Amino acid sequence: MTPARAPHAVLWHPAARDDLTQLDAIDLAIGDAALAAIDDVAAHRKHGKALGPRHTSGDLTGFFRVKFDLAGRRPERFRLVYEQPDDHTICVWALGERAEQAVYHEAASRVDD
Repeated sequence: MTPARAPHAVLWHPAARDDLTQLDAIDLAIGDAALAAIDDVAAHRKHGKALGPRHTSGDLTGFFRVKFDLAGRRPERFRLVYEQPDDHTICVWALGERAEQAVYHEAASRVDD
């Protein structure tokens, strides 16, 4: 029997908490979906797609993205952008809409700060 892996610790970029507040303002269920996506990554149930240099929004090499939305909604409109600096931690950098690459622009601007 393989031992269960401990969940990742979750760290937040300070502005990412504001992102969550903005998602809650759209619909509390979307904020809940964002938290569920973070929990899925932290608990090893999901691993995001690797990002890299993006000509439209900046270099996000070393970062990952996970799609999320309301249950059953397709296509999924929102993204979690995170970093995994080690085997025990994830850092939430941005939560937001994918439309017009908005969440990726925001994440790249935060990395540059």
